Amino acid sequence: MKRRFLAAALIPLVCLSGCSGVGGLPYAREMENMALIRTLGVDTAEDGVQVTASSARQRQGDGETAALVLSGSARTVSAACLTMQTYGTAYVFYGHVSQLLLGEDMARQGLREVLDYVERDLEMRLETELFVVREATAEEAIFAASDSGSASERLEAIRDDGGFAASASTRTIRDVLSDLYSNGASYAPGLELIPGREGDGGEGEKQLSAGLYAILRGDALVGWAEGAAALGINLLQGDVEADVVEIPAEGGGSFALRVVEAESRVKAVFEGDTLAALEVECRVEANLAQAPETFSDWEEAGLEELERELERIERKRVQAALDLAQSLDADFLGLGKRAGLAAPWRWHALEEQWGSAFADLPIRLTVEGKIQRSYDMMGQER
Repeated sequence: MKRRFLAAALIPLVCLSGCSGVGGLPYAREMENMALIRTLGVDTAEDGVQVTASSARQRQGDGETAALVLSGSARTVSAACLTMQTYGTAYVFYGHVSQLLLGEDMARQGLREVLDYVERDLEMRLETELFVVREATAEEAIFAASDSGSASERLEAIRDDGGFAASASTRTIRDVLSDLYSNGASYAPGLELIPGREGDGGEGEKQLSAGLYAILRGDALVGWAEGAAALGINLLQGDVEADVVEIPAEGGGSFALRVVEAESRVKAVFEGDTLAALEVECRVEANLAQAPETFSDWEEAGLEELERELERIERKRVQAALDLAQSLDADFLGLGKRAGLAAPWRWHALEEQWGSAFADLPIRLTVEGKIQRSYDMMGQER
């Protein structure tokens, strides 16, 4: 564990003394002489790793400076970061890093070295958000984002808009480490480089896009969750804010259901002392955001039919996430832990059998949909 309380107590002493660092801490420095790194990327290199560091745009007088992007390679992440200290007169400070990007090759090789660096380094933080770049390097992603501002600004926008996308929720290094320790698997948001479109301000250039998850088993990337599976992960984790489900209506037009809440429960089924199946229940609540004009003439049965259609759609998404977990033999959803917490008297039996049984374990899934509000579409709230 990092000794953050000790570090916090010593930093004021360092600043007051103006002397060399205490206990390995850096020298006291003026802010204008520091390059505050916000985004760090790690890729594989011939002799180790390549690290790419990017600052945010900074105000300077009446204007602002462009984002600074540095890159260095070495056998270890620590050495590569230290190498970048020699590139200019400013001290490169990593205490403000809020996003860590891993290229796909690096993630498939394993995260152990990178996560060990974050845990041990005094400046890095476990609350840093983790991303994995699909079919590209972290360096390419950072430079692409810097073309229109800075990588940190683009990634912050992705984080803030995650609720509207409903499949791009961010996760911290602490989240991932906790999952890997408890479940042996985890997931992290994925990024892709896509061509810029006309009207985006970057036609012909590569832009960062989110909407998928990197699946980790052990400490390495083993697959991706996208489309229905990505949405299913959010439903099972209760991580939904504003997903919109569109349902065609008979006679033309469509309904728009805005998913506002999801919760799930997991239960292990035993036959004697043998783990026989898993029961997963998911409840989804949605608001009616839009409806055809004819809907106001429907009776209550029409709304119930709409709820059944919501259940059908959301069931396919949850099933896709469960199928992916079993096909990869990676319990990144923490189903085993949740089943154990639901029946602690079965904990030891479940723990002993879970690893060998999970991939082929029958999963009985039920999804309940509920439309809680209809706004003014029916003239009154339900």
